[in-house]
Amino acid sequence: MKHYITLLALALFSLPLSGQAQSSGHFASRALFGAGFGAEYDYVGEWDNEYEVALFFSQRAGISLSKRWYAGIQTRIIRARNFETDMQSFYMAGIWGRYYFIQPFLQEKPRRWGLFAETGLLTGNYSFDNIDFIEYYVQRPGQWYIPVVLGGEFRLWRNLSLEFGAHLNYTVGKSWDQYGIAYPHLGLNWRGNVKGKM
Repeated sequence: MKHYITLLALALFSLPLSGQAQSSGHFASRALFGAGFGAEYDYVGEWDNEYEVALFFSQRAGISLSKRWYAGIQTRIIRARNFETDMQSFYMAGIWGRYYFIQPFLQEKPRRWGLFAETGLLTGNYSFDNIDFIEYYVQRPGQWYIPVVLGGEFRLWRNLSLEFGAHLNYTVGKSWDQYGIAYPHLGLNWRGNVKGKM
């Protein structure tokens, strides 16, 4: 039931935003495609003794809703293990929305640097049990996550940018201390004008 309430709240929040976006002339004027990599590593005692590692490979696609808002769909493929277990594969998938405080791709204000905040809603089978400060990874379908990303972009070329940020993921219904996910992220984004748009 909690998941349906969360989805309903997100839908109600997005209705006024979508109406404003369509009237602004920027709705779907630009497409955004991105891919990135993040890693989480922790250990107890010596760094190579009792350790855990999780690798996050992300892909996203979206469109502009307004001059500073983008939204779309995303996936994350996760590879994780600890010092006692073999490498396992997991996934997350869902929606994302991003707001640019500083936009590195505006033609009227060309800047190379950008600053953004992002959130969304993900579901997947990535989970773990925290035993003696070590994460033991296990597949649990139906897990829900609320990601929060703070980051920046550097425009490398006309439509290509380098992205860097900090990812924080709250596992819905569980404590942050035991089930919070946090890692640094590095990626590439490509933006392009949609045909027929300014």
